[in-house]
Formats: sequence, C-alpha cells, structure tokens
Amino acid sequence: MSENNILESNTEIQYKSGLTWRVGLAIVYSALIIQPAAIYLYFVTNQWFIGAVLNTTIVLFAVLAKMADNPLTKQEVFLLINVTSTALGMEMIVAVVFNYYVKSHPITNSTLINGVPLSTLIPDWFAPDYFGPVTTLFNPVFILPLGLLILNALLGKATDISLGIVFNYLYTKVEVLPFPTAEVEAERAKSLTWEDKRKLQIFSVSAIISSLLGIILYAFPLVLGITIIPLPWFDFNPAIEGILPGASLGIATDIIAFSTGFILPMNVVVCILVASIFINIIMNPILVNMGYLPRWEKGMTLLDTFNTSQLDFWLGWTVGFLISASLIPVARNPKIFVRTIKDLRKLSQGKGDEVEGGTPRLSILLGFFLLGTVGSVIVASLIIPDIGFQMLVIMLVLAVGWSFISSLAMAYAFGITANLPLIPYVKESAFVAAGAPLGNEVWFVPLVISQGGAGWVATFKTADLTYTRKSSLIKAHLIASFVAWGAGIFWVSALLSLAQVPSVIFPVPFWPLEAGKIVTFVSNPTVVINPIIMAITLIVSLLLYGIQWTTSLPISVISLAVGTTTAVPYAFTTFLGALFARVLKRRMVNWDSDRAIIIAGLGAGLGIIISLATFISLISNTISLPF
Repeated sequence: MSENNILESNTEIQYKSGLTWRVGLAIVYSALIIQPAAIYLYFVTNQWFIGAVLNTTIVLFAVLAKMADNPLTKQEVFLLINVTSTALGMEMIVAVVFNYYVKSHPITNSTLINGVPLSTLIPDWFAPDYFGPVTTLFNPVFILPLGLLILNALLGKATDISLGIVFNYLYTKVEVLPFPTAEVEAERAKSLTWEDKRKLQIFSVSAIISSLLGIILYAFPLVLGITIIPLPWFDFNPAIEGILPGASLGIATDIIAFSTGFILPMNVVVCILVASIFINIIMNPILVNMGYLPRWEKGMTLLDTFNTSQLDFWLGWTVGFLISASLIPVARNPKIFVRTIKDLRKLSQGKGDEVEGGTPRLSILLGFFLLGTVGSVIVASLIIPDIGFQMLVIMLVLAVGWSFISSLAMAYAFGITANLPLIPYVKESAFVAAGAPLGNEVWFVPLVISQGGAGWVATFKTADLTYTRKSSLIKAHLIASFVAWGAGIFWVSALLSLAQVPSVIFPVPFWPLEAGKIVTFVSNPTVVINPIIMAITLIVSLLLYGIQWTTSLPISVISLAVGTTTAVPYAFTTFLGALFARVLKRRMVNWDSDRAIIIAGLGAGLGIIISLATFISLISNTISLPF
C-alpha cells in the first residue's frame, strides 16, 4: 500500500503539531543571527541564497538536539525547513531600499515623460522623495512604503495559503499527483534526526572549509578593508574587450553559487551556461559592430557591459523568451482546467482526512482568497483615487482570475514534473495591452497576483507525509514572518549605517539593470512587450520544446530562457560546481543524500563567518545601532 493510501486509511495515526519552543527559538535565531549574513550576501552578489543559508539553522538545531540526546521530531524538522526560510524573509524590507534607489537613480531623473522627470511622477507610497543617502529605515518617510508592503504581503499570504489548501485537496485527495519534491522533503525531515554519525562528520568538514574561505572572501573586506579575492567575481573584460567588444567574461567567487551546481541537474546547468555564453560572448560583439549597443565603450566593467547590453537590446527578447517558455508547457494540457473546476465541488462539503480534522469548507477558503485578491485591488483604489474603471477591472481580472488559473496550472505541473513554471511580467504585459498611461502610478501599484499557491500545495503534501498539523505550519509561518520583518528593518538599517547601497562594500551589482527595467516598462513599455519580438520568441520556444519532446536530447527550454538573463560569471561558476559534484559523486556512495549535508555545512560555516564579521564591523566602527 502506498504512503498516500496509508494516510487516508489509517485513522490510528495522529497528526502532531511541530510548533514547539525549539522551533520558536530557531525562528528567532534565524532572524537575529543568520539574517544579517543573508542580507550581506544579497548586497554583495544581488542573489537570494536563502535556501543555502537557512540550512545553517536547520542543521545546527538538529545537531544540538542530537547532542542533548533529545533529537528533533520529524514534525519539528519539517517546520524548521519551512519557517526558517520565512524567518530570513527580508526581501520585502530590502525592497524599500531598492524602491528608493530606483526613484533617486540618475536614469529615473533623466527620463522625461511629457517633459516631466519620471522621478517626480513616482508616488510617495512607492518610495519617499529624495532627501539624501539612506542610512536607516527608522525614519518617518519610510512608514508609508513599509506599511503598504507589509499589508500587501499579508494579503498575498491569505491568497497563497487558501489556494494551496484548495489545490492540495484536489491534487492529493481527489486526483493524486506524485509531487516528487514533497517526498524528498519528507525524507529530509526524517534524516535530520541525525541517527547517522557519518552525516555529522560530513557537515563538520564542510562547515570548516567554508569558514576558512568565508574569512578570506567576506571577513577581510568587511572587517579589515582588505580584498584578496574580488567579490562578486573576477572580471576578465579588460583582457577580451579588444578582441570581443561588448562581451562579458568572468568567474563568480561566491561559494553558494559554486555549491548550487551540486543540486541542479547537469542539463539545466549546461543550458543556462550555453544561453549565457551565446548572449554575452557570441552575440554582443556582433551587436556592437552593428551599432545595436550604442552605450557600450571600451573600459567598461563586466557589470556595466552586462547591464548595458540587457537594457540596450536584450530586455524585450529575454522577457518574451521567459514568458513563452513558461506558458507553453501549461497550455499543452488545457484539460486540467475543466477537470479541476469540476473537482472543486467535492471540496464544498468540507470533507478531508479524518485524522487531520477535516479540510475547511470551500466558502471559508474562498473568503480568504477574495480577501487577498480583491483586498489588494481595494487598496490600489484607495492609494490611486483616479485609477479609472477600466484599470480596476483589469486589476480584478489579474488578481482574481489569473491568480487562480496560474496557480492551478503551476500546481499541476509541479505535482508531476517538480518544476514550478513561474510566469513573469504578467501585470506589466496586461498594462501594456490595456494602454496604461506612461509614468502613471498604476505601474507601481503592489497588486496581489498569486504565484505562490502552487508551492504551498507541495508543502501541505509534505505535512501529510510527516503527519504534521497544517494549522501548526500556518501559525509558525505567520509568526516567522512578523519576526523576520521586525529583524529585517533592524538589520537593513544596521548595514546601511556601515556603508551606502550601492558602494564598494555593498555593490548590489544588478540593481542598475533592475532599475533600468522598471524605468523602461514605465516610460517605453513597447520596447519590452513588443508583439513582433513576442511572436518570434514564441516560435523559437515552440521549436525548442518540439525538439525536447520528440528527441532524447537533454534540452531544458526554461533553463535556456533563464540563461539569457544570467551573467556569465554565475553561469560558469555553477557549471564548475556541477563538474566538481560529479567528481564527488564517484567518491561518495550516498551522494544523493550527502550533497544536502555538504551544502548545509557550507551554508553554516559561511553564515557564521559573515554574521560574526558583521557584528565585529559594527562594534569596531563604534556605530550606534538604531532602535
């Protein structure tokens, strides 16, 4: 009998709450100790390595519990896996700084719409008016932007969780899908009870290695101001610009980027690298010679070259490729929409797993779904009083209709393939089609368009496999969110007191590109959402998918699309990590399970060093942390 059938038929099994004092302590530890390391990594690399960094907390608490001869239960480990990532969820807090960066950026000030600088058209609820370098978020001007983002996050959680419960019931009780990642996470939760001492040794060695590297890479620059190995990469552009003008070449020096290659399939890594090389090394010199990269000039750094080429030429193509590569697999199975609508009627009676206490009625879930989606539209109408009836209708269709349809399709695809096909730039594309006025406030509105419901389906599936009460998971998630937001405001402010963002210490390499994307969308959206380019990328995607589906070639079309937006240094270093993983695989019998422990150890050592370096730097500079 399969485990799913056991869950449904064995009423003697009792679901347990994983929300214990140890999980609560782990949430606080992640937010107060590990979060500054995660923020620092982001400010240096512009990448969110939350998956790797959160292993620090998970494994540390599992090891300490084992040493105390009181191992964590699988319910506790499962919650640790989920809520520690939430406790590191400072993206929203960092977004406040980024939004301010966009509003005060020279490209925003120099972009004119009807003779008016775009920076003056950006509303205060998105970012406050320019008043100088940001050194703290404990400033009254940030209350409105922060409050709006937090409100939007809560509305998004209501939408995602309600959709997650609905599709979890449909795809694990009515139509049972495998959800392979849920099985893996369940096994991970069971393995981290640390009954195997060999895993402790692997973790310890990995942590020591990454600690030594972390001292050189991160502690020396942050504490001593000494750079031995450049971050985020070695820049080889000066050596190749005479031969390959407009090309960008380098090797990322980040440990996490290297270890990412341990877990990605080789065909995915290769496809990302191939697409990145094709765009940045092969095509860019051709575009320079043809005059399509007018802003490129000799002496540009790798970062400036990459950002310039994306904004001058590639932005529309990469967006089109990402959209078509995400939509085609979903459109290939249209019958799932009809079948799912019919299955929803089975949920209306509120009948669920008896040992779990039943599934909430459809009316209750619908209420939370509408609270999140319609609520965000109401918020939009309040902050933009003259929004207009047409834009309100479009927002309602996006928030309610697209949230449901996209989550339905993504949950189905995720349940079968373990691939979550996120569909980008939905709001922007709809606004372009609707002819939204250039520079209008609607381009900046924080609308809830759910793409997180599909992820919750697999999470609830893992909760079933580990016999964890879903109610305890949701409670822990909300607690971790509020702790993370409070800690995030504190730590972002503390780091901003060390140096400005961007700066030599905090380069945030891709912020200029992201700011350029926003400005382009708002001021000249047809450059990005171009019907001709969309049609061409759709045809190319269809051809590539045709090859993938009809041959045995290991092509990953979505990985190729991601590669077009990836800088060569990260693609190449991840590829090196994948090659090294193959060497380790030959030497380690249990590689599939050991690699998670290696990555956890690397993240633990790195996280501890960065956290210590941050604390030392704050103390040595006699900076008063804001309260």
